Amino acid sequence: SSGINAEYGDPTRNHRTYRLAMAKQASPFIPFMPLLMKDMTFIFEGNKTVIDGLINFEKMHMIANTIRHIRNAREEAFVGDNIPLVKNRSDIRNYVRNLHVIDNQRTLSQLSHRLEKKAES
Repeated sequence: SSGINAEYGDPTRNHRTYRLAMAKQASPFIPFMPLLMKDMTFIFEGNKTVIDGLINFEKMHMIANTIRHIRNAREEAFVGDNIPLVKNRSDIRNYVRNLHVIDNQRTLSQLSHRLEKKAES
C-alpha cells in the first residue's frame, strides 16, 4: 500500500497525483481528510442546492462521490503485523485523555521547521 509522500503531497492541479493514486488504492487506506473536507466545503458552498425550484442533483452526486471515497477507504478491515485489531476501551480512553494538543501556532511552526530540517538531512 502506498502512503502520502512528497509526490502525493504535491498540491498542483488540485492534488491530482494524490487523487489518481487513491482512486487505484485498495481498501483499507487512510484518506487525507483535510483535502476531502476542503472538497466538501467547496461543493456545498459553491453550488446551489435548489435551482429554479428543482433540486441540484449534480451537487448531491458530487457530495455522494466524496462520501463514497471515505467509505471505500474503510470497506475492508486493516490487518497488519503485530497490530491488535481491537484495543481495550480503557486503553483508548486513557490515550484520548492524555492526548497532548498543541494549538499555539508559533510552537507548531517551530516543530514543523525542526521536522523539515531533519527530513532534509
